[in-house]
Amino acid sequence: MRLLATWMLVLYLFCAHSTAAQVIVNDSAIDFPLPAQELRLIFSMQKVYWPDGQKIQVFILSPGSEVHKEFCFKQLDMMPYMLQRRWDRLVYSGTGERPIILKNEAEMQAQIARTPGSIGYVAEPVLSDDNRVTRSLYETSH
Repeated sequence: MRLLATWMLVLYLFCAHSTAAQVIVNDSAIDFPLPAQELRLIFSMQKVYWPDGQKIQVFILSPGSEVHKEFCFKQLDMMPYMLQRRWDRLVYSGTGERPIILKNEAEMQAQIARTPGSIGYVAEPVLSDDNRVTRSLYETSH
């Protein structure tokens, strides 16, 4: 009985956290999934231009939000405080800037839909009614 309870707990934990936050981009941006290393560079504000020369606009949710933490852990393979330190270093040295912090996922999708070259993440992408549907980069290769 104890073994069954243990397996059920493991299964529950795996299923409850099996979906990671989805990366979404404006439809004017790139057209292929990004490797995890590219995502880390973009969200660390170290890569600032898409391959076509368009400036990347990074949007994030509040650093204290669960979606942000999950995104950092699962998609970027980083601790959230490490990402914050990188942004602080760029800002205080005068060589870069922080990403724009948004209040919620609805605002995230709206901003990405209307900002060319933008990238962000949401827990569950919702399709938009207009022609500027944000695309989800479903799989990132590690």
